[in-house]
Amino acid sequence: MYLYTLILLFLASVNVNAYANPGACSGDCWTHDPGLYQRKSDGKYFRFATGGGIHVASASSLEGPWTDDGYVLPNGSSINLNGNTNLWAPDVHYQNGTYYLYYAVSSLGSQNSAIGVATSKTMEAGSWTDHGSTGIQSTSASPYNTIDANWIAVGGTQYLNFGSYWNDLFQVELASDLTVKSGATPYQIAYNASGIHRQEAAFMFERNNYFYLTFSGGVALGYNDTWPAPGDEYHISVCRSTSATGGFVDKNGVSCLNSGGTLLLASHDYVYGPGGQGILNDASKGLVLYYHYADTRIGKAVEDYQFGWNQLTWENDWPSV
Repeated sequence: MYLYTLILLFLASVNVNAYANPGACSGDCWTHDPGLYQRKSDGKYFRFATGGGIHVASASSLEGPWTDDGYVLPNGSSINLNGNTNLWAPDVHYQNGTYYLYYAVSSLGSQNSAIGVATSKTMEAGSWTDHGSTGIQSTSASPYNTIDANWIAVGGTQYLNFGSYWNDLFQVELASDLTVKSGATPYQIAYNASGIHRQEAAFMFERNNYFYLTFSGGVALGYNDTWPAPGDEYHISVCRSTSATGGFVDKNGVSCLNSGGTLLLASHDYVYGPGGQGILNDASKGLVLYYHYADTRIGKAVEDYQFGWNQLTWENDWPSV
C-alpha cells in the first residue's frame, strides 16, 4: 500500500493539470480495448470491447447510460486458430450502408494470429455476420503480429493498420473491406527501438491535410500483480504525416520509425494506464479520443477497466487532451 501511494503521489506531481479528466460515463462503463461508433440513422452510440469475446454496449449519449447488449459473434470466428472463441481488438467503420468490424484471433503472447471481419446493417448484438479471415495472418516466422486492426480509406484506396510488440506497427493495402489485396506486402509505419518494442493499437485519422497515427505503448496489463515503474505503464502517443502510408514524425520531428511519438495521454489523478484508443468524429463534440483506463478508486484488474473519452483540442495542428 505504501509503494502504491508513493506511485500515485509521483504521478500526481508530474501530471497535475496536464490532462483533462475523462468525460462523464454512467451505466455499464466497463471496457477494454474499445471500438466506438455512432450509428448513421439515429446517432445511437455503440461501444465494442475485448473480454471473453467482443462485447456490444449501446447508449443514446456518449455519457450513457450504457448497457451491455451481448456479443458480436457469440459463437466465435470461423478462423481455425487458437483463440477463435475469444476474439480481440474491435475496430469499426461504415461504408455503403454496411458496418464492418475487424477483430483479432490470437492467444496472449502468441504470434500465431489472424485478422477477421464481420458485417452488420445496424451494429446491434445478434445482427453480425462473420466473414472469417481478411487474408492477413502471422506466424512465429513473420516480422509482425496480425492483431489490433485499424481501417482507413484514402481516396479510393483502403488500408489496414495492425501490429504489436513484434516489430510494432505495419500497414497493408486492401482489395475491399473484406480482403487484403492479392500480393500486397505489409510495410512498417512505426517502430520503438527500445526494450521489447512496446507499441500496439494503431488508430489513424485525417484532419486538415494531415494523417495522424495514434498508438498505445508501455505495459498494458498485469497491474494486479505489480505496478510498472512510473511512466512504463500504458499511455497514448501520436505522430503525423501528410501521407497515410508513411513519413510519420512526432512534434519534435523524430521519425515514428525511430522511436518517435508525442505523448497524447498518460496516467494522471485517478486515471492509470490509458490506452487501447481510437478516435470518434462525434456529431456534436467533434473529434473525441476514447480509451480504457484503470481507475485507481475502483481497481486495477482488467475486469475493472473503465471507458474514458475526451474532446481533442488543437494547436498548430497538433492534438492534446
